[in-house]
Amino acid sequence: MIKITLKNSYEIFSCPLPTKDLALNTNNRNDAIEADHIHYGPLNLNDEEYWEHLADHWKTDVSVAKKSLCGNCAAFDISPQMKECMPGSVQKDGVLGYCWMHKFKCHSARTCYTWAAGGPIEENDVSNEWAEKNKDQIDEKKKKKKRKKKKKKGDRCTRIAKRKYDVWPSAYASGAVVKCRQGKIWKDLKEEEIIEMIEEELEAMLDEKKKKRKKKKAGTESSKESSLRDWFGRKGAPGKKGGWVDCNTCRKDKKTGRKKCKPCGRQKGEKRAKYPSCRPTPGACGESGRGESWGKKSAKGKK
Repeated sequence: MIKITLKNSYEIFSCPLPTKDLALNTNNRNDAIEADHIHYGPLNLNDEEYWEHLADHWKTDVSVAKKSLCGNCAAFDISPQMKECMPGSVQKDGVLGYCWMHKFKCHSARTCYTWAAGGPIEENDVSNEWAEKNKDQIDEKKKKKKRKKKKKKGDRCTRIAKRKYDVWPSAYASGAVVKCRQGKIWKDLKEEEIIEMIEEELEAMLDEKKKKRKKKKAGTESSKESSLRDWFGRKGAPGKKGGWVDCNTCRKDKKTGRKKCKPCGRQKGEKRAKYPSCRPTPGACGESGRGESWGKKSAKGKK
């Protein structure tokens, strides 16, 4: 014979969170007051206008409306275990209980548009049934939220947009994600193809930036020197010779890939195609001068 031990329902019951969290309880109560389909009230029990509106909503008279209270609502819990969760039990105009329908501590003398006959809840077993239903609802909401978060995180369109656009989140990227989900763009495009396309675009962008890279302004390289001695003492020409170099003679070394220039001063009997245009180092030759090219300005065009 198999023996099954059942736990007492009272032992496994835990007070609803709003009964322990004042801010949450107040927020839920205020939502119930402001919601058009609930209208929890009245704030003042003698507010006849509220009862008239309620009677009009239910299409009945005021005397009947005043008998439909939280105190006899099917969702109003005043079971022994719930009373332990309340800050106080008996009040002057009624009792404080818990509304399972709207999740806050409510007063038995008040009511709302969603009142349902059949209450109050006075037994722990019935209270546990409501607690179990509420738990299932919370668990289902958590599962839905988790599924939604997982779906959002693993969404194909979002992943593509994040790779495609530099700024995320942005209006353009979000708009593209919406169009993708609607099947208007990237419909037959695989994620691998998107990655390749983006890589190609990045390479093209880098090449374009290299082409548009501005030359150094005159003086940026030379300004590192603080005196004429520094200027002339710099090792510009190859070998043991120091000093400036002739920028009109600079050539790229095929082996090293670096720029090599002849010394600025010409040797005896040496002839050069252009008049020397001297700078401290080969690197300084990359700076843009005042004229369009190095050397003496051509006399052509001058008047």
